[in-house]
Amino acid sequence: MALNLREIENVLGATARQNKYRVIFTFPSAVSPETDLKTVDILAKSASAPQKEIGIIEVWNQGRKLPIPGDTTFDNTWEVTLYLDESHTIRLDMLKWQDAADNFYINKHSGNPSAVMTDLRVEQLDSAGKTTAVYTIHNCFPSTIGEVTFDDTAENTPQELSVTFTYSDWTIGTGEESDYSPIPATHNDSAL
Repeated sequence: MALNLREIENVLGATARQNKYRVIFTFPSAVSPETDLKTVDILAKSASAPQKEIGIIEVWNQGRKLPIPGDTTFDNTWEVTLYLDESHTIRLDMLKWQDAADNFYINKHSGNPSAVMTDLRVEQLDSAGKTTAVYTIHNCFPSTIGEVTFDDTAENTPQELSVTFTYSDWTIGTGEESDYSPIPATHNDSAL
């Protein structure tokens, strides 16, 4: 059976696009950033919606192994790749964030986790730039700030920085509990 594009469009409508997203970024109270937070969405080259998994408990019954759902687990890491400006401002702010949590050089460790953790969001956008899905990632802090590569052969290529955040959990929507109500997309032909 040949695929009919119009039939697929009628069932799916406009499909979600990988390059239509926004990262909503905040710094915790212990960090005074130099980065203009309005630009972080523009600097974010890539991000993802985190993974969620339900564990499996195997129960034996009459010689057979039955899988039943167990506890929810999270991968607990979330990576964002950012473009760097010439002053490496966002990288310096990430390093300040890590130092606010634990500063090796002055032997200081934050005794207040809530001052160094914050919620971050990634949003799916439709073709008109309207938010259609929100993933709120709770209690984030940068656990790994990637290296910056210098390379003579990479002419006309922006420098990138990967930051891995550790988090406690995530929800769909902007609250503490998931909201599974779909947000309607803008219907227009440019999304097809």
